Amino acid sequence: MNVAELPGLQIESTIITTDAENFRPSSWPPPMDFPVITDAEGNVVSRYGDVRWDLSPWADHTLTIHFGDGPGQGKKLSPENASLLRQIVAWWLWGTAAVRSARSLVYKFESIKPLFVACTDNGIVATDLYKFPRVIQDVASYYSARGNRLISYLNALSYAEDQLGFTLLNEKGMKILSEALPNNDETQTAYIPVRILNYQISRLRECLDDFIAHKDDIEACYNFCLDAYAKNAGGSLSMAFGGLGTNAPFNSARSIGLQRSGKVFYGKFRETTRNYKIEQLLEKWCNTENKMAPVTLSSYLSLVCQAGLAYILNFSLMRVEEAGKLRADCYEVESDPLGNDIHLLKGITTKTIEDGDARWIVSPTVDIAVKAMTAVASMRMKAAIENPYIELSKEDIENPVLQSLPHEPWSPRAPLKQPIKKYKKARSYGDIWNIWPKLFDAKELTITEADLELANRLTDGLDPEKFAVGKVWPLAWHQLRRTGAVNMLASGLVSEASLQYQLKHASRAMSQYYGKNYYRLKEPLNDETRGYYLRQMYQAMVREFKSLQSDQYVSPHGEKRKDQILHEITEKDHKQLIKAAKAGNISYRQTFLGGCANSGPPCPLGGISNISACMGFGEEKPCKSALLDKDKLPMINQLREVVSIQINEAEEGSPMHESLQAQLESAERAINVIENC
Repeated sequence: MNVAELPGLQIESTIITTDAENFRPSSWPPPMDFPVITDAEGNVVSRYGDVRWDLSPWADHTLTIHFGDGPGQGKKLSPENASLLRQIVAWWLWGTAAVRSARSLVYKFESIKPLFVACTDNGIVATDLYKFPRVIQDVASYYSARGNRLISYLNALSYAEDQLGFTLLNEKGMKILSEALPNNDETQTAYIPVRILNYQISRLRECLDDFIAHKDDIEACYNFCLDAYAKNAGGSLSMAFGGLGTNAPFNSARSIGLQRSGKVFYGKFRETTRNYKIEQLLEKWCNTENKMAPVTLSSYLSLVCQAGLAYILNFSLMRVEEAGKLRADCYEVESDPLGNDIHLLKGITTKTIEDGDARWIVSPTVDIAVKAMTAVASMRMKAAIENPYIELSKEDIENPVLQSLPHEPWSPRAPLKQPIKKYKKARSYGDIWNIWPKLFDAKELTITEADLELANRLTDGLDPEKFAVGKVWPLAWHQLRRTGAVNMLASGLVSEASLQYQLKHASRAMSQYYGKNYYRLKEPLNDETRGYYLRQMYQAMVREFKSLQSDQYVSPHGEKRKDQILHEITEKDHKQLIKAAKAGNISYRQTFLGGCANSGPPCPLGGISNISACMGFGEEKPCKSALLDKDKLPMINQLREVVSIQINEAEEGSPMHESLQAQLESAERAINVIENC
């Protein structure tokens, strides 16, 4: 490897300069006496071959790592394994995806060292681990947490094989480890059935669309209310906090108009909302119970913030605590080397020691949520800066948190003392529905037999007391995280409804960048999020293996050909399939007729809108990679009927007629295979 191509140390520290002797190693791997850490005066603190590296000069507090091949703290490693671990840590310091903080390096080190300890305890070198499936399973016993991050780190290191000169686990080994690693939860997080997922996304989007459509009227009404409270507080809004009592401007007990005291009363608040054309909007989304007051407007603005939060969580792998800390400038768009736009959210990660500037890849559709919440935050900041009881930082004013506090003087939740909490405590998804019952319809969230079948297929050990036909699906934030990861993998269980179709489009970029090219972005992606996605990727493969092996799937070439396909999947093509999965191209994908086990380039006809390449027509034989799903027989029969009608309307001999003829013949072939198997 040409060390001149390495970017050099990326640690954010004032003592690191491009001309420092430790900025870039002189060769690879670095010489044993190469100075890894130097202090502010340029004195060498730790060298590459040392048993202990002292990172304190970079961290401004005591911070060390021990490789375990000599005296000192921590678990012991064999010299061979310690040497490999040093080289990996060096890659994290000077390689393409170099860390930016000493604490991040320590966290990565502590996440991966147990793997080397397990190899040492079993008497093998880590580069031979792939040869020993039982040892790979034993590695998992060394981890009670950080499993997702381990998968993420190993996956990233596999792409640096040429630079490192070795890799720790091949693709098959990664799958074994992913299966064996313990889940932090006793029961796997529930996968939300597609129908229910689609419904809650559509309602969240409707709420955001309504706000954007009425934004100008809402802002005008909000500003009018602030002015009214300022007027009745003596001309200054700062005097309105804490409440105005009977002097509140929207007081139906007072006669409407200007009083001798100089105060103005506008009667029932409903009349004001009607004047600003937002009465029906508030009625639609808020629990008014035939009553309407300024707090109703505050409640609606809070709902928009919560709907925006939920919408973002549907299209990212963020935790709710992370999304709750996003600020107005969080949305970014970058371009990859091919010129494709990659949409990102930047914020603070809550489950990592890394830093407060992590990145999450999202669908471009989250832009509307950010815009809506930014508008609400800007409105509320007008009131917040007038509140005499609190002090706001320059950042809070110029770049407010999207989950904004209700700062309106008429709100009982407006802060009246220092210090105020910068971030709101995240409510549960269920609590949001309880507070705003008009957000979702319980009938739409009631579990059907199809919903439950799908949920059980993708989740082990669902609680039958909570998840049963006829019960309302218990929405939870962490369900969005797992469901998003599964759907991003294009597992074949996602419908073609428009919202899910959009999500699948977003998943292509997400898969590519979570799997491989994340290091090309300006800032690092959140490691745990990326690891969560990758682990779901390997688990999705296991599910696909099981589904293809069931009697539900048949090959148009007979049982022998199906056995050959499964043999090729589990043996010959396993490495290529998982490599394709890492690049975002999941090879086990659903088609209109069933499944496709093609490990080569994607079929140009896709197998969704055109099935002629799957079953063939005329002298063309069915595709060798096609598998038919018996349960799809009614859909195939319906397709035959539709095509039969369309073909009569097409001009004979035209390209359209020929295409429909091919489709019809392919459908009839598929029906014949399924009915006679």
